[in-house]
Amino acid sequence: MDSFGLVLIIVLIILILVSAFFSGSETSIMAINQIKLDNASEKGQKSAKRVNSLRKRVDEVLGVILIGNNLVNISASALLTYFVIKEFGDQYVWVGTLILTILIIVFAEIAPKNFAAKKPEAIAYPASVILEFLTNSFGWLSKILNFFSSKVTGVKNEDNYFAQNLNRDELKSVLTKETEEVDKEEMEAMKSLLELKELTVQDILIPMSEVISLNLEEIESFVNDERDRFYPVFEKENSEVLGFIHSKEIKQLEEFKMNSDDFLIEPYYVPESTQLFSQLKNFQKNGTEVALVVDEYGEKTGLITLEDLIEQIVGRLNEENDDLAIVVNDDGSVLVGGSVIVRDLNKHMSWNLPEDGAKTLSGLIVKHLDQIPTGNICVTLNDYKIETTQLEDNVVRQVKVSKII
Repeated sequence: MDSFGLVLIIVLIILILVSAFFSGSETSIMAINQIKLDNASEKGQKSAKRVNSLRKRVDEVLGVILIGNNLVNISASALLTYFVIKEFGDQYVWVGTLILTILIIVFAEIAPKNFAAKKPEAIAYPASVILEFLTNSFGWLSKILNFFSSKVTGVKNEDNYFAQNLNRDELKSVLTKETEEVDKEEMEAMKSLLELKELTVQDILIPMSEVISLNLEEIESFVNDERDRFYPVFEKENSEVLGFIHSKEIKQLEEFKMNSDDFLIEPYYVPESTQLFSQLKNFQKNGTEVALVVDEYGEKTGLITLEDLIEQIVGRLNEENDDLAIVVNDDGSVLVGGSVIVRDLNKHMSWNLPEDGAKTLSGLIVKHLDQIPTGNICVTLNDYKIETTQLEDNVVRQVKVSKII
């Protein structure tokens, strides 16, 4: 082999490396995460901004890459054919073609694309300098080819390949995937935040049967149970609500002998069909933390507080006073109050009890039986066994729930 043949081999190797560059660049530009790219761009990283700019012109970029890659591979094929004929004769051209095909597939396609798919930033950022120059120089040619391509296929190149518009369900699905960058609690909070538009006030209200109401004349003599809560205040039984008073303010009435009117919060009513997200904004707009919930007939059905909404996002507050009060038995079953919200129990135990219709465990049992139980009973719902352990005044006070394995 003379020096000319050696030069041809060196040129051939360079062409294969250039082909590998185009293949890896194409994969990295397409595979790089748009969210991470936007984040890096916002932090001022020039290479990220450059890649973002190229992705906005992806049709031109891909066209330039394909043109370049094909020119390189055709050139390599022509050079190898010339070299084989010169050195070994026509009869060995097929051997050269086979060797070149294997080299291109392995070293100019599979290897660079696999690496670029696993580490797109490592390829896309440095490659963007050359791709930007080539696109600015030959983008016009790519546009012409794309124009004729769109006429043949009938597909217009107007869509954004990298649009990250996810609907709420898709985003929640993304948030179920574990990641090292975001811990489990943060993921749960983000999922709960998305659920605020799916849930209504009715889903988390405190039923009126569990709301302690105070008579205006009896506030000062009321024995507070040391819990942070709001109490509706009436002038007399079954009259309109005058306002709300907080448990902490009842203490101040006792300590400073002040008038209860100074502490009453003006009553505020919300429909039970109000979305939780809207109610969160309503609390912010009105500067209040508590509201009475009414149904479509104007009847009071419960109470909702800002704390209830916050707990829906970040989890329950004041764990020592938690109404959930779950007792987990050795056999995996739990003892819990009948007034516990099914959704809360599901979230706490990672269960899947039915959440449609009835909101509480007591309501779930009544709905299943189509009547109020007169004695302790046991029902099976899906994969769960629910037993009533305490009844009082036609109300299910305590329930034992176990998952059927």
